[in-house]
Amino acid sequence: MQGTPTHRVRLLIADPRPIAASGLTAAFQKTDEFAVQSSCHEAAGLASVLGADGSIDAVIVDGEMFDGDASGAVAAIRRLDPSVAVLLLAGRVDEPLLEALAHERVSCVSAYSQAQAIVSALRALMADQTLLPPEVQRALTDRLRRPPSPPPPMLTMREEQVLELAATGLTIAQIAGRLYISHSTAKTHLLHVYEKLGAPNRSAAIATAVARGMLRGSAAAA
Repeated sequence: MQGTPTHRVRLLIADPRPIAASGLTAAFQKTDEFAVQSSCHEAAGLASVLGADGSIDAVIVDGEMFDGDASGAVAAIRRLDPSVAVLLLAGRVDEPLLEALAHERVSCVSAYSQAQAIVSALRALMADQTLLPPEVQRALTDRLRRPPSPPPPMLTMREEQVLELAATGLTIAQIAGRLYISHSTAKTHLLHVYEKLGAPNRSAAIATAVARGMLRGSAAAA
C-alpha cells in the first residue's frame, strides 16, 4: 500500500496459542495499515473486546478456538459484531469451513501459514478481494458441482394420515378403523410410507418424518 493510510485497520487476534498470537501481533504491527488492538486465547474473551462501539474492524480467529467449527466461530463473532471482517485460520477443509465462507467479508488461510501469508490474506479480505488457499478453492468448486439434494418425498394425503396415526401408536387395525378403510389398504399405505422415507420399519419412518418436519405437533410429540 502506498502512502500513509488515514485509518489503520484495527485487529483482534483470537488464537488459543499464545506464542502464535504474539508472532502474528509482531507481523501486523510492522505494517502501516494494521493495528492490533487486542488478543485473546479463549472464545469467551471475544465478548469483552467485540461490541457495539465498533472498535474492531477485523478478527483473525483460529478455528480450534471453537473446536474446529469454522461456521460456529463466524456465527459467534457476528452475534457480537455483525459488521466485523473475519479471517479464519483453518486447520482443515471441511463443510463447516465452506459454510462459513458463504458469509460476506469472511475469508480463510491455512493455520499453518507463515505470518506474512496471513498478513497478505487479511489485506486481500479488507480490499474485498478473494485470496483462498488452493485446497479451499477446489473444495468450493467441488461443492458447486455437487448435484442438488433430492426434495423430500411427497406423501399422499392418505399416507400422511396413516403416518400421523402410526406415530400416535395405533395398530394397523386401529388406523384402518379410524380412517374407515380396510386393514390391507392401511397396511399398503404404511408400506408406501416406509418406501418413500427409505425406512425399514415404523420406528425408523417416524424418526425420519420427525427429523424432516413432516409430522404435526401432536403426532410428533406422541
